[in-house]
Parts: sequence; C-alpha cells; structure tokens
Amino acid sequence: MIDPGAFQGNQPTGAMPFESVEQLRKALVAGQTYNIQDASGGQALRIQSLDTTMQAVIQDNQHFKLFNKLAKPHAGATVDEWTEQSSVGGFLGGTTNTETGDITEATGTYTRRVGLVKYLMTKRQVSFVVTLQNAIADAEAVEYANGALQLLTDAEFLCFEGDSAVVPTEFDGIAKQLIDLNADNHIIDMRATPLASQHAIVRAAATISGYGSFGTPTDIFLSQEAQSDLDNGLDPAFRVPLTDVGSGGTSLGAPVVGIRTSWGNIATQPDVFIRDEAMQVPMSVNFSALTSANSALKGNATVAITATQTGAVSGSQWTAAQAGWYAYKVAAVGAAGESALIDGDVGAQITQAGDSLTVTITNGTATATGFAIYRTAKCASKAAAEAVTAADMRLVKRIPLTTTTTVYQDKNEYIPGTTRAYVLNMAPSATAITWRQLLPMVKFPLYPTTSAVIPWAQLLFGYLRISKRRHMVMVKNILTNSAQWRPFG
Repeated sequence: MIDPGAFQGNQPTGAMPFESVEQLRKALVAGQTYNIQDASGGQALRIQSLDTTMQAVIQDNQHFKLFNKLAKPHAGATVDEWTEQSSVGGFLGGTTNTETGDITEATGTYTRRVGLVKYLMTKRQVSFVVTLQNAIADAEAVEYANGALQLLTDAEFLCFEGDSAVVPTEFDGIAKQLIDLNADNHIIDMRATPLASQHAIVRAAATISGYGSFGTPTDIFLSQEAQSDLDNGLDPAFRVPLTDVGSGGTSLGAPVVGIRTSWGNIATQPDVFIRDEAMQVPMSVNFSALTSANSALKGNATVAITATQTGAVSGSQWTAAQAGWYAYKVAAVGAAGESALIDGDVGAQITQAGDSLTVTITNGTATATGFAIYRTAKCASKAAAEAVTAADMRLVKRIPLTTTTTVYQDKNEYIPGTTRAYVLNMAPSATAITWRQLLPMVKFPLYPTTSAVIPWAQLLFGYLRISKRRHMVMVKNILTNSAQWRPFG
C-alpha cells in the first residue's frame, strides 16, 4: 500500500503523515514474537517455516569403533567356556640330556575359563496418536534407532570399563580383565604424564610380541585428547602436500593414523567412549534427576576419610610433590546407575611420600552393589579441600560393596582426571578378543493393556571375551596436555 500523501503530483516528496508512519512501523515489527498457544487474528494466517530435517547431535554407528571391529561369533549358551593354553610345558633349555639319561616329562599348561552372557535391554514406546499424524520423521523409527544407539553405546563403553564385581549385570571390560591378569608388564603406568610420543606404545608392542605372549599388536584405542597429543607432537616436523590444491599447496601437521613398530604397524583408534577428564565428574552434576531417583542405592550410607601418615604404606604411590589436602565424595552404584552423592565426606592430608588415604563407607540400608569414589585436586588446606564442589572432582575408581562396611585405601594407584589407552591384537585370525553373542540386537514387541501406546523392548545379549589376555596392554594414568583439570595443580 502506497500512501498518496507521500507524493506531490507525480513526484515522491519523502513526506508521510504520522498515522501512515505508525502503520508502517506496526507492519515492520508485527509477528516478531509468536505464542503457539495464541495464534489468533492475523497470526493465524502466517506461514510457519519448519525445517523437515531433524538436527541431531548424538552418536552414530561410526563412533562404536571397538564394537564394530570385534568379530561376533555365536555363544551357544549363557555360560560360555573355553580352554586357555599358556605354555607348551617345560622351561627354556630344559630338553637337554645325556645319551642314556632319563627323559624329563613336560606337559602344557591349560586353564579352563568361563564367561557369562550379559543382557543389555532398553524399553521404548510411542503414542499411537503420534503415528497417525504428519511429522518430521516416523516417531517409531526414530525411537527404534535411539534404542539401538543406546544399546551400542553401553556395549562400547562396557567393553572398556565394565566390571561385574561392582555391578553384577555388567560384563568385564578390557581394564578389569587385564587387572585380573595380574601381570605388571601388561599395564603401563604414565603417572599423570601425557601419551605424547610412541615410547609407551612401542613398549606395549614389545610386551605383546615377546616371549610368553607371542602376539601381534594391531590397534591402539585411546581418547580424543590423547589422540590430539599424538597429532600435536608431529606438528612442527611435518608438512603434507595437498594434491587437490594448485601450485603445490601444503598443510602444516599430520594426523597420527598409526605407530610403526618393529612388531608391526599399530593403527590409532580415537574412541569417544574412552573417557577424558571432563567425562569423569559425578553423574549427579549432569544427571541430577536420574541420580535423585536412585536414592535407594545409597540408603543412609555415610562416609569418613582418614589418613595413614607413616610414610611406609605398602604399595603407596604418593610422592612428596603430591603432599597436600584432598577431599572425597562417594556415590552408590548398581544396575540402575549411580546415586546422588552420599553425605559425610571430609578432607584428609597427605604429608609425605608413602602415605595413604582411606575412604570408609558405612553401607547402612544401601541397595547398591558398589561405590564410585571421587577426589578433589590437591588443595593447600582442609577448608579449601572441603569447599570444592562435586563439579570440580573426578573419578578415582569404582569398587564393590563388601558386607556392612566398605573400605578403599587410596594409594594413588588410580589418578583422577587421567585417561587410558588400550593396545590390542585385533587380527581376526588370532581370535584374541571377540564379542560372544547369544542374541543379536532384536526388537521384542510388548503389548499394552491400558494405554494407547506402541511399546517394545530392544535386546542385545552377549559379553566381551578376551581369549588371549597377554595379547593386550593397558596404558593408564594418562594426563593429556589439554586437560583442564589437573590432579596435582
């Protein structure tokens, strides 16, 4: 609409009556706010712009790096058994003899091992009405995909960190199985230093390939930040030609896609489910509603912290440089997840190398199967340690519940805020590590009786079998260069 008052003859004058200016202003600003509950008047005629592509910031199949690489043979029963041979018998040089001497008998060493199938399940449902209306996407298909991703997420995560001693419904992951192996050379301790060179990885490769293991390392699974340390370590040294850029364009730096060793090339596999320090805060920080719902897990449990300051605790790895005040928080864990933090945590002091700190949990009426221990970074005083919030603590270790009192002696073996890496023999012919599957992922219909919903369960039954544990090495206590939280300042 053109206002005649703005013209003189056939020429525009630039003048406009106040009433017309006000109408123009209203036209320009109308519809800038919108209440979907009050689309009345002219707003009811307005066309809405709806993006028909769902924007999802979630994991997808490419992120399940370990699970996707695992061979998945069928497990014939829920109790899966196999025989592990660890030697051919005898000892090095033990077959020498005289011409007519008695021949020494030797027999191979065999161990019968057992694995238990575990049951991963999730329940999903959608409203029947939702399936009848036009929508951005098929609601049932989207929730089915979500259920599949949830199961695969748990399978991938538990392959690294599962511990049936803490939560019996979990299967044992790589970390737990290597700890149970009780072979020091299969766990390399970085003691809060970065994995910024090939040294620890080459050492792991030598262990896997050495006498008594006889394996071939093929892959290293590590966190995103640990991978970035390897990549950044090469930055000053390499310039890579770009073939798709004219005039010889180059790019500074190169991603480390593998480590070349005398025992074979080891491919790097950065895995988002190997937790960096930012993913090790108490669950109550980011999932308060879920942890509050698990109040039965913690019951009326209480926590007390004491310090043993003799300087001679067996196995202590506290150093003089780490002396200071530390406070702890504890959460109960079980099949339902993790509880809110338990009251009663206090601070205690390491005064010298060789001390230890003891976390004592009075279980009370807790229905938990274990506890998650969280610790502060080093503080200058007791008051400073006790003032630290849960968001500024990191996981030390999950431990199983024992009788009426659960005790954890913190010897600094597991440093909070650090991450891990796993050097593995993933060669298919070696069958050193597999996913033994009783049931592949299936959709199991459920039948509602009182609600107009379409419910179903999604199931995945299996467990991680490591048939040759000596073909694996764990690198623990890696403190990446980019870590924002530093355990000792």
